[in-house]
Amino acid sequence: MFSSQPNSARPPHEPTRQPGNPPGDPPGNPPGNPPGSGLGSSPPKKNAQSANRLIETCSQLALALGILVRLVQYFSNRSLWFDEVAVALNLQERNYSELLGALSYDQAAPPLFLWIEEFALNTFGNNEFSLRLYPLLAGLLSLFVFYHFTKLFTARWARPIAIFIFSVQSYFIYFSAELKPYSSDVCVGLLLFMAVGSLASLRPSAKRLWGVGALGVVSIWLSFPSILMMAAIEATNLIRLKVWQLRKSDWQALLARRLPLYAAWLISLVGLYVGVVSKTLTETDLSESWANRYPSGWLDLFWMVDAMGQFFYRPLGFLSPADGIAIALFLVGIISLYRTRKWHLAYLSSPFIVTMLASYLHVYPFRDRLILFLVPYGLAILAEGIAVAIRRWQKRPRLVGILGLLLAVSLLVLPLQQTLPQLIQPSRTHFDEMRPAIAYIHQNWQPGDKIFVFRWSQLQFQYYRTRYEFDSDDVFLSGIEDFGLSHLKDNDIERLSKEITELKAGPLKGEKRVWFLMARKNDDAAEAIMQGLDQLSEPLEMTRYPTVVVSLRDLSK
Repeated sequence: MFSSQPNSARPPHEPTRQPGNPPGDPPGNPPGNPPGSGLGSSPPKKNAQSANRLIETCSQLALALGILVRLVQYFSNRSLWFDEVAVALNLQERNYSELLGALSYDQAAPPLFLWIEEFALNTFGNNEFSLRLYPLLAGLLSLFVFYHFTKLFTARWARPIAIFIFSVQSYFIYFSAELKPYSSDVCVGLLLFMAVGSLASLRPSAKRLWGVGALGVVSIWLSFPSILMMAAIEATNLIRLKVWQLRKSDWQALLARRLPLYAAWLISLVGLYVGVVSKTLTETDLSESWANRYPSGWLDLFWMVDAMGQFFYRPLGFLSPADGIAIALFLVGIISLYRTRKWHLAYLSSPFIVTMLASYLHVYPFRDRLILFLVPYGLAILAEGIAVAIRRWQKRPRLVGILGLLLAVSLLVLPLQQTLPQLIQPSRTHFDEMRPAIAYIHQNWQPGDKIFVFRWSQLQFQYYRTRYEFDSDDVFLSGIEDFGLSHLKDNDIERLSKEITELKAGPLKGEKRVWFLMARKNDDAAEAIMQGLDQLSEPLEMTRYPTVVVSLRDLSK
């Protein structure tokens, strides 16, 4: 896939790379065992084969574990939460052509992603399983692509380490079962990394150019960060080819093959921006919500350090203090790769550099789930650092080696501690469980009942009410627009009391059974709201679901 020699014609005096060697390894080096790795002399052939089989077995077991936890999470079938429902309502209310416009509810998603979801909704029904099917398939495919990716960009035990972390980190698992494009961003990014990286020669075949060109054109409409991946890997290709040193004939060959490729990508990008992105930016508030995620200027180096530090927490998924350990071993990985496989490090770091540059240009935020697509390349570097720490545990000074081993093992144990509960009891990770809450209200509904829906529960109620029969005259939606999301603001209880008092004097006067439906509040906020309602009504019953409260109250007194 990645040629070890930039030019398509290999000099006759240069030895051929042995099969199984990662690209960039010197000919004759044992597969996956870079020089200077600290492993010492090559073991006997039989021992080397046995070690390689063990590494492959561990890699496959890690892959199988990743498949299992993603399927368990998917089939646990949690309710669609606020952001997912916002996308689902757009799919429910629009046809294919209308999905090309600015989405409602301050949402944005690539057009092809929306079309795939629209097809799933129309084909398999409007339910959680069909809406999350494509993210699941993208998450599973990402595992297999990453499995092959590690054959090229990790050495020996770094490979199963990278696959294991990729498989069990809860943040990655979660987005494989969410109605959002972040899981497919990872998958598309990996495919582009492998495909565009295969163009590291002056004269790639026309068939390969057509294939990579078509993949790039489609990817731009399927994944917003895909253009960043293409720019990063192709820029690294050109640097590796040392284009500034090319002869005129080589320049002509380069331009003849690559200009049509670049033109196709550019036309696709311009079409996406003019047809979709520009409408989204002008007709939604997304630009304002992203504003605080950008650096204040080109000299804002603190932002860059902070953004990279945050990357290890989210989306890489290491909670404190594991994120600090991950940062330290990530730096070890960078040093190790720089010493042994510089071009590997160049390719792995290029998506970070280009995405960071895009953030300084205020065109793409370098934060949280929006950079989930960078995780595979960060993991490849981190796994190298973990492998180095494990290999050195018996070297002097012994205390430093043992400490490094403990830190490395902790990065493998901690993610598993987060994932095992999800595997045993996936409902423990559920939140905004609005579907069972609404089902409970419907099941216990009596003639004459009314329902009051809090501000941040209304989109989910709007989506799920179609499965049940609630008369519009019986539904009252809170009109407090800026009511606190998770935490309460200073005057939220006062404003809520005023709203309920007005309803008691009007359409809810004398009502003995009014259901209150509330989601997305922390425990303290939920308790404060219930105490506020106690001053205005008599509680009859209360049922709790993950971050959802259902309370039946008598407003007649």
